Amino acid sequence: MDLREVVANQSEPDYVNKHSAAFDRIRRTLDYIHLNLSSPLLLDDIAQQSCWSRWQLQRVFQAQTGLTVANYVRELKLSQAAEQLLDTKIRVIDIGLGLGFHSEISFSRSFKHRFGVSPSQYRKRGKRVGIKKPIQVSETASAAHKGHQNFVEVHIDEKDSFCIQGLTSEISGLFSSTQDFVHKVPEMWSHLTNVMTIANHVNERIGVIDVTQASSDGTNIHYWAGIDRQHEQALSARCCRDTQSLLHVLTVPKQTYAVVKHCGPIRHLRHTLMWFLLHWLPESGYCGVDGYELEIYPKDYDSKHDDAEMEYWLPIIKA
Repeated sequence: MDLREVVANQSEPDYVNKHSAAFDRIRRTLDYIHLNLSSPLLLDDIAQQSCWSRWQLQRVFQAQTGLTVANYVRELKLSQAAEQLLDTKIRVIDIGLGLGFHSEISFSRSFKHRFGVSPSQYRKRGKRVGIKKPIQVSETASAAHKGHQNFVEVHIDEKDSFCIQGLTSEISGLFSSTQDFVHKVPEMWSHLTNVMTIANHVNERIGVIDVTQASSDGTNIHYWAGIDRQHEQALSARCCRDTQSLLHVLTVPKQTYAVVKHCGPIRHLRHTLMWFLLHWLPESGYCGVDGYELEIYPKDYDSKHDDAEMEYWLPIIKA
């Protein structure tokens, strides 16, 4: 009998309880990692804390988070180092030793492999790029998934100014009493597909939510559906003269973002965003700002699929 048959023969409460117990054990493992980033964090020690063997831990951890234990620990350590380089004047060697690296050479080598530049060059450049934050549990989003909690990934990235070309419309957002984004936004994407041909090599579609002029009641938000204009030649109008009058160009300024990965149907995105606003942001050391929020959709994105993944980029500044 394979795993699918075992699951099928279990009653739903039993399966949910066992899923929840395994989930809680992974969460405790994550907590142990997050509290001990300054130590070497050997896999044997982490496995002992989890009550799984090394192999069992690797298999379960990767299935739940998409990362190996070693890669996750390394990314967190180096991301914490990147923030210290930008926010403090601590010497490079002291940052590396403080995060459990044995020497400045090993730290610098690992840092350059992760960020593409040396620690000193990263500090001199002054851009908050590629910073991974600890995986957390989305309690708010779990209410939408029949009690199944979700691990949510957030990273910090600065994005240079860019131009988007596409369709735009005014919408009422998440906090409006007359919210209409649930049907207006999908209609815009459908309309864009109907009037434009987008070449297959364009790997992502971008939604831009302009809240710079938004009213306090959640209205007067402008939404844009399109692609980065650097791919302009990949966009061709099916009815050139009529269509060109519908297309608009928006310049999005350089901003620093907290990037939240949303997994699952797009209708649950609001739960992920509520978790971000209510739980992640207040404890993050960052502050939200009114700017241009981004939705990044990969090619062939299916908004209704349970395994769909997209990213929501929210503008922030360091508190």
